[in-house]
Amino acid sequence: MGLLSGSLLALAACGGQNAAPGSSSDAGSGLQANIGPIDVPAGVETTQCVVVPLGNTEDVVLNGYTINLSEGSHHLIVYMTTDAEQDEPINCAPFTGLALGTDEPIVFAGKKQSTWAFPAGIAIDIPAHQMIKIEGHYINTTAGDLQGTGNVSFDTTPKATAPTFQPASFNFFGTTNITIQPNSTYSTGPLFQAGIAGTHFISVNTHQHRLGSGIQVWAGNPGDQTNQIADDMDWSNPSWKLLAPPFDFDGTNGLTFQCAWTNTTDQVVGFGESALNEMCFVGGYYYPSHGMNLCLDGQCRIRP
Repeated sequence: MGLLSGSLLALAACGGQNAAPGSSSDAGSGLQANIGPIDVPAGVETTQCVVVPLGNTEDVVLNGYTINLSEGSHHLIVYMTTDAEQDEPINCAPFTGLALGTDEPIVFAGKKQSTWAFPAGIAIDIPAHQMIKIEGHYINTTAGDLQGTGNVSFDTTPKATAPTFQPASFNFFGTTNITIQPNSTYSTGPLFQAGIAGTHFISVNTHQHRLGSGIQVWAGNPGDQTNQIADDMDWSNPSWKLLAPPFDFDGTNGLTFQCAWTNTTDQVVGFGESALNEMCFVGGYYYPSHGMNLCLDGQCRIRP
């Protein structure tokens, strides 16, 4: 399997169906970005994207944010992008910006509500007049219609007056080698991925879908499972936590991770973008930034 799965490549383009508008605004204490409401009928799964101006008229640094997602939300990603404005949501493929490296993620949310603040001296550098893409993935498992929404409130400081900082970006490590037989359990076993030498890992989050029964993550040398930094048994409430102190990557060490599933269906389940498929990802912010660092099955690509 190459760096990108065939399904990610096949679903890379957005297109087609209009829904409710997306927006961004300056809400006084900080910038905000919104998607929805998007109608999600019973039994429907959809991913919708909007591209809107962030609304920053000057260079700013992102110090943190608060996320609020509606019932039925599977994940929400906010990217910095060079795409043209598209404030009416359109059908799009999940994880497109990550898969193709076309956009720089600044927010990844896999839970309904979360708040994040960078440690002092670390932030994300956002140029003036930045366009952002908001990707909302929704699945309605209820008997009635849902209205999918997502809101992100950004805590920013004008770059001209901000204290000295080191820029941060994302690591995303994972595997596409997932085959879970019907009515059975499966584990990847320990997988190792080295980090970028001279960088510092400051947060950890995990991502599985509905059959996930656990992700464990350790920071250290290959084969070393003594320094556990995540042990997530509930796929719907993944870790999103600060590592204090940070873990320092030296080019040899990195993250060991292991994903497990319990397949309660009568179908073989494999890797895929749908919430009815499965994923195994660990990630988090690191600094100083070399760009988004996506590593799948041991193959890495850095988006500068």
